[in-house]
Amino acid sequence: MQVQPLIHVSALPIGQVVPVVFFLVFFIWAVYSLVAAYHWLRYGNNTTVALCALSVHVIVSTLLAVYAVSGLV
Repeated sequence: MQVQPLIHVSALPIGQVVPVVFFLVFFIWAVYSLVAAYHWLRYGNNTTVALCALSVHVIVSTLLAVYAVSGLV
């Protein structure tokens, strides 16, 4: 006698999952970046250093994101 599952969960196609995961990662990155930028500019002693660090953060993060989605891995 075979037991039937109570709930049948079908597999999601990878084409639907990947964009959602990338969106969630981007959303978390954007919130983190905005909070960090606010705190560095509001409470930091040296605005020039904060702006340079934030610029590097955005540039490096963008390059890593482009590399991740480009398929060069």
